Amino acid sequence: MELYYGQIATPAGPVHYVVSSQGALAITTPGQSVEEIKAVLKRRGFIFEDCQPDDNDSHRVGSELKEYLLGSRTDFTFPLDLEGTDFQRQVWGALQDIPYGETRTYGDIANSINNPKATRAVGQANHRNPLPLVIPCHRVCGHNGGLTGFAGGLTCKQYLLDLEQRVTK
Repeated sequence: MELYYGQIATPAGPVHYVVSSQGALAITTPGQSVEEIKAVLKRRGFIFEDCQPDDNDSHRVGSELKEYLLGSRTDFTFPLDLEGTDFQRQVWGALQDIPYGETRTYGDIANSINNPKATRAVGQANHRNPLPLVIPCHRVCGHNGGLTGFAGGLTCKQYLLDLEQRVTK
């Protein structure tokens, strides 16, 4: 399988991504290092060094990510190349149902997948999310509405939430 690596510059730091022939396979949050991409690829059985440059913006992943981070895009149209457990896929599907500019709690997500006692497991599925901007785990907050763990850090999470709030107002 051919893999393509790209990086885009954003106001919040670089975003790295890898695309396969099926779609987006891994994306970092702004400012995360390429090491995050390497870890996702390793879990999938791929080697980063086998990636070719994404000079043609495969599936428009780079373009759409940049548009999102500039506030001119609220959803993504490119295909996803996801691999995860059934539970992870359920959680990731529920995350994609959170409207742009809104947040939900871990409990809300657990309830939405008919597994109300799985709030911690929802957090673990969020942690394994290979496409954190596209599958918007930054829109998940603690039970009191406060910011909680995020792979890109709480500053990045707040940045993304603020971006979406500005666009929706």
